[in-house]
Amino acid sequence: MGKITVSAKGDGFALLVPQQMFKELGLDQKACYELARAKEGIWVLVKEEKLDEMKRREKPVAENPLDKKIFALLKKKDLKDRVEKRFETFLSKEALVRFGELLKEGKVIAFRLSPKYKRAVYKTREEIEKNVKMNGETGNENSENENPKGENKTGVGKVQGKKEPETIGTGKKEPETIGTGKKESESFNAKEKRPDEYTLEKDGFLVFKNAENAKILSIKLKKEIDDGKIRGIKSFDGFYYIVQNELYQKYRTGVLSAIKEKANGVAGIGEQIGISKMLAKVVCELLKYEGEIIEKRKDKFQTI
Repeated sequence: MGKITVSAKGDGFALLVPQQMFKELGLDQKACYELARAKEGIWVLVKEEKLDEMKRREKPVAENPLDKKIFALLKKKDLKDRVEKRFETFLSKEALVRFGELLKEGKVIAFRLSPKYKRAVYKTREEIEKNVKMNGETGNENSENENPKGENKTGVGKVQGKKEPETIGTGKKEPETIGTGKKESESFNAKEKRPDEYTLEKDGFLVFKNAENAKILSIKLKKEIDDGKIRGIKSFDGFYYIVQNELYQKYRTGVLSAIKEKANGVAGIGEQIGISKMLAKVVCELLKYEGEIIEKRKDKFQTI
């Protein structure tokens, strides 16, 4: 790549950057840069406009008085009054404009657990993150959209006559930690469920379509993802597949062997290696994403 050299120029010195290095570093010939010493033997080159931007960020920003009013109103109102198009009626014209900005900034979220619900419930990002546990727990706020009189005032979203959802897609409360040991899905005779009924605790994986849940889980499971304990993808079928890496690695080779000679469906794969059809599907989706296999037709896979 070459080396940067220092040479005398007038009353000062100039840094001479080789042409190839200049291009590879993406430097701008017309821009101004500031050179700062990070520590002994290490210097940092910062573009002047970026430095100004960093300085502006360091300055404390006065809280918008409208923000305080809007957040207080979100906290005060029952869920039935925080439904999309209804909550806006409580805002002044000025506050309504600021509310739209808060939505764009992601400080307020129009939350839907499922696309089937017509209207969302407004919640702050902090409120959503607080209600989402390590295994993907969420409150089914959207139940209030269809039956607003059934909500309680805890913010969890319990509907009269129905069990309160404590994890994604299930009405049963799960522990906050990701469980270990054999999963229900590690049996071909495992009970079939709807995609949104699977949990990390019981099955070792999650299957869902909601993009907002994916964002929230990526925050809550960040440590496990960074440590390589959890992995996930969005497949072409529109579903998100999140699985414990240990479980994936355990059956990865077996699935590849089951489809090495000829294409096989998820039921056949599951029966051959002794896992549920859905777990076979999840493993296949990740293998497909990695380029190891192809999907000949719906849920029927073969190695490349």
